[in-house]
Amino acid sequence: MAARGPDVSAGRVGLSVVTVAWSSAASLQRCAESLAGARPLARDGADRFELVVVDNDCPDLDETRLRSVWPDLVLIRNAANLGFGPAANQGVAASRGEFVLLLNPDTRAQDSPFDTLVAAFSATPGAVAVAPRLVDAEATNIAVTGESQEVFQLRHLPTLGQAMRELLLIDKAWPRNRWFRRDRYLDRSRDGRFDVEQPAASALAVRRDVFLELGGFDPRFAPAWFEDVDLCKRLLTRGRIVFLPDCVLLHEGGEAARRLGYDSFLPIYYRNARRYWRKHHGRAGAALYRGLLTAGMMLRLAVLPFRRRLPRPRAQAARAYLHVLAGALGFERATRLRAPDPSAT
Repeated sequence: MAARGPDVSAGRVGLSVVTVAWSSAASLQRCAESLAGARPLARDGADRFELVVVDNDCPDLDETRLRSVWPDLVLIRNAANLGFGPAANQGVAASRGEFVLLLNPDTRAQDSPFDTLVAAFSATPGAVAVAPRLVDAEATNIAVTGESQEVFQLRHLPTLGQAMRELLLIDKAWPRNRWFRRDRYLDRSRDGRFDVEQPAASALAVRRDVFLELGGFDPRFAPAWFEDVDLCKRLLTRGRIVFLPDCVLLHEGGEAARRLGYDSFLPIYYRNARRYWRKHHGRAGAALYRGLLTAGMMLRLAVLPFRRRLPRPRAQAARAYLHVLAGALGFERATRLRAPDPSAT
């Protein structure tokens, strides 16, 4: 691992933007350009903000192009993909800001988010994290998850009731039911600030000292997914997490899942969901969740031949459900994220 950038002992930084690149060089470049365009607009001075990029085995990342828009970039290069959480921990450790904005590379700034984010911490007593508002970019994650950013971004922490509705397809059969709306904060106006339990780490600003005291992202959730749910649960033991609608970022979303493929993404996602339940709800909670997961995958396999419209090939969906079912029954399949060959995309 090698990091290149300014001396970490030099200067005082208010906000560090930390982003992890895996198979996302084009998105990262657009993100860096949007942030660089917003940097001079910061009232507190452009030098009070830094960009930290962790190259998590992104073969087509062009350092020269990145530095052409953000010359004092801090760049950490990993020889292999360590997973999102461990790589983000590297980036936060190398940063100098009082606050850190964890940002996916498939996001873009609108206007200048820097001053608004920093001011929000001062204006909100007890805030340990702040979530900017994500809105759909031209290419969105709807094709992957069927959800807009409004539905995707904010959630209550997982409960057995939520898991039952999702896994047993109740939310599919009864879209936007009152329990779903509550779980996703859709019963709240997005025009004002309010406390939330679990905003997505696609865009999440945290107090750097609190993040480090908590040990950052738990590496057991590598390569990805549910590390942000776990982090938010631990952050709430230290203070408030606040939704900040007056700071807007565009988000494409679903890039890693698209590149990985549904039959690889889904087993990883639900494996880490099981880990979350075991960590925070013990053996009994994990066993109940595992039972719901088993029933949910069997139900999906049973109804799959009768579904007329699928967002992905039927055979791919069947493989995904079978792999998740095997994991729930104790027959785990090792899965690693490998960056796709850029010449093949």
